[in-house]
This record gives sequence, structure tokens and C-alpha cells, in this order.
Amino acid sequence: MTIEAKNATGSPVDDGTQKLSLFRRISNVFAGRSNADLVAPTSTPLLLQSSVRVARSAQPFSLMLGNISLEFHVDLPITGKVGAGSQEWIVHSGPSFYQAVPQFIRIRPGDDMTFGRSDEVQTTIFNYDHSIAERHVRISNHKGDLTIQLLEPDRPTRISTITSPRTVWAVRNENLRRLPEVLGRPLIQFDDDEALDVICEINAILAAEVYRDSNDEGAPGGIIKFPDDMTVLIMGDVHARVDNVLRVITEGGTLSALERGEVCLVFLGDLIHSEENDMLEDMETSVLILDLFCMLKRRFPERIFYIHGNHESFSPEVGKGGVPQGLLLRKHLTQRRGTEYVSEIETMFDGLAYIVHGNEFAACHGGPVRAKVTRNTLVNIHRYPGLRSEIVWNRLRRGNRPVGYGKGSVKRFRQLLNLSKKATLVVGHSPMSTVDTIWRDIGGIEGHHIIYSAHTHRLAAMLMHDGHATALEFIPEPALALLNGEIET
Repeated sequence: MTIEAKNATGSPVDDGTQKLSLFRRISNVFAGRSNADLVAPTSTPLLLQSSVRVARSAQPFSLMLGNISLEFHVDLPITGKVGAGSQEWIVHSGPSFYQAVPQFIRIRPGDDMTFGRSDEVQTTIFNYDHSIAERHVRISNHKGDLTIQLLEPDRPTRISTITSPRTVWAVRNENLRRLPEVLGRPLIQFDDDEALDVICEINAILAAEVYRDSNDEGAPGGIIKFPDDMTVLIMGDVHARVDNVLRVITEGGTLSALERGEVCLVFLGDLIHSEENDMLEDMETSVLILDLFCMLKRRFPERIFYIHGNHESFSPEVGKGGVPQGLLLRKHLTQRRGTEYVSEIETMFDGLAYIVHGNEFAACHGGPVRAKVTRNTLVNIHRYPGLRSEIVWNRLRRGNRPVGYGKGSVKRFRQLLNLSKKATLVVGHSPMSTVDTIWRDIGGIEGHHIIYSAHTHRLAAMLMHDGHATALEFIPEPALALLNGEIET
């Protein structure tokens, strides 16, 4: 998409002016870095009076903006080894990162980010007070080195090391290593004989799943309604990427929060079937991700939720690149675990909800239905195959896709779920590129976001807490291989 540059009067600018403006912006960033002194933070807080640079090899450090302390950690892999790719920083508010579902900001190489109260996301995450300026400091990342420029020199900014730091990677490593103990078993596939008993147990849980309205037959309906005070973490399409799930649930305090019953984790459909071109026919990854879901659901029956996507089916219509993944998975599971197991998997798919909603948010896999329906209709969605198909297959209407949902559909969807006009709507199914993982306010619809959790280089999740939506990005890593001793620490 091309965005036309305009000047203060709203008139387009010529190419020369636009290029000069870009050159000046880049020059300003480089000028700030070239004038910055390299500092190695110490335990004694240093009051900054000019621009400074912190090397990526530095230990985690604290930046005190006014009264608010922020921690900066290089996002090292779970092994803790510094590599050429360890150039991103995670910024969080300290102890709460390790006690609850972590909220953080990521600074990538090339980012030039302003920290201050003018940023609503930062203000929500870090609880900025008025000791923080609207634009307090600007921080740029050049190949992992951070340059910190003062934007309000009269507002104090101090830098220091962190006393007895808990590093992001080390806590993730600890959480991963204790996960088998939490789940009561190793993170490997169930024995084929055991798998049938487990899936029957899961279907019994789903048959009386908490937070679901009953349909007219008394069975769990198509909607999960979370209590308003519940924190909810949503992952988009996973497509059999077990490591991506492990990265999310072992980050910070997420696992502990699950144990304490303080968060619910939602898989937004398309949990199965690899999207990687060389693995489209590999069904073993789908077996493992289904087993992992069963482990999690059995351990946390009131905290782990899985809703229907378009891939939760053995239909010949389900596939990618001409590969009939639905049929292949049925054949694979039949050969591995028998027809009775396959029947129970079908029962599980049929028993999944289609929509979740809570305090000022809703989520579904594809998109809202276009027709005017009632909430009771969606609770009884099992009666309406057309609506089921629409919710999991729907995509946003665009110029090259005249059939789809639009702003009116989102508005009606919010209304029928009794949400405000600006409530967050999270969907998956339609990644907009192979690079990014989060797309905000898509279609010009405020609060309408797409997330995707199946890329091999980056994944996204959306945290819903106290009426606010926080987008989180993670870097996948071979966690399962580390846990199984295939990678040295």
C-alpha cells in the first residue's frame, strides 16, 4: 500500500522534499548515536546529562525515568548464549514481569522509540505517572547497541545496574525445565494406547466446560464468556509449532499465573497442520500439538481453552498448497491410534466453542458473521453450519476480496456481545505478510487486530487485562530440543 506524503496544509509534497525529510530523520538518529558516550552501568545510579550508548553485551540495566524504573534485558535465547542474532531488547517494569503474565516492549534493531506519557501503550504497561514527560527519552537500537537521548533534560533520567537481577532468559529456562513436573509427565507424545484414555478425559471436560453458556439442548454452546476480572492471553494460529506455545507459556510469570488460576490461555483455532512448505504433509507435529493441548487442558481445565478454526476438521477442503491436510491427518491418526481415537478427536473438534469474549474484548478465528443474528443464535451455532463456516473461514473485505466482513459486521458483533463501540476484536486466519505477526486497526477499524503465532522467526499473542489489550511479540526457539537434551546449554 502506498501512503501519499502531505505537508501541514494537507497538500502532497514533492519527492525531493520527502526524501530530504527522511534523510534528516536518519541523520538525527546517527548524530545522536555518534555524540553519545559509551557507558557501562554500575550499581551507583548515574544521572544522565547527555546522550549515552549501552552496548548489547552489557548486563541488564535499569533506567529510571522520573519515579518509574524500567528494566532493559537483551533477549538472549533460552541457553543464555550471546549470538549474532541477540540484538533485540525486552523492556519491562521489574518484578511483576516474573510474577504474572509479562507485559513488555520489544526494541528491535533499527527501532527509534520514544519513551513517555504520549505513548498510550507504554503508559498502560508501565503505569507512568506525571514525573514522566510526554516525550522523556528517545532510544534507538543499532545492531543491538542502545543509544539513549534526553528529550526533556529537566526531567531526571538515571541509569544503573539491577541489584540481583533475574534475567529474562534464565527464568524462561527455569520455567521450561519445571514444566514437565507441572504437567505431571514429559513433553513427549502419549503412548498410542494411553492417548485414547486421555482424549476421552478431555472430551468429558469439554462436555462441561467452564464459562460456556449452555445451548438449548443443555450442552456447552458456541460462546465462552470470561469473568470481567479474568486476565486472558490469546494466541493466534499455531499450526503445530509446539516451540511457539512453549515460548509463550514459559515467559516471565505466565506459568506461575496459570498455576495460581490468574490467567486463561486461549488458542484461537488452527492449532494443527504445519504451514511450512517442506512440512505440509508431516502429521507428527500435529499429533504432538494435540497431545500438548491435552496435557495443558487436563492440568488446567479451567484455564486452557481451544476454539474452532477452519483446520479443526478432517474435511478434504482443509489443506494448503494442494495438500489435503485434513484427510492426511485422519489417515495418520487411524494408522497410529485407531478409529476409536479418530472418532474422539472428531468429537473434540465438534465440541469446541467458536467465540470468546470478556471485559471489553472478543475473539474468534476468521471473523464476525455478516448477517444480523442474536447472541442466542451463536450459542446454538451447532444448528447453523453456514454460520460455523463463516466464523472460521471469514476474512476482512478488501479490494481484491469483495466478499467478506467489514466495519458494519464488527459493529454488530460488538453490539450482540454487549461490548462497547471500541472494544477489542482479535482474529487470526489472515496473516497480512510472512514477516510481521501483529496487524492493528486493520481495515481502518479501531480495535480490530489480527495476530499470528505460527511463524518460525517471530510470533504474537494478545494480552487482555483490565479492559486493555496489549500486543506481545516473542522470538521462537528450539525449547523442546533443549528440554530433550538435544541442545547443549
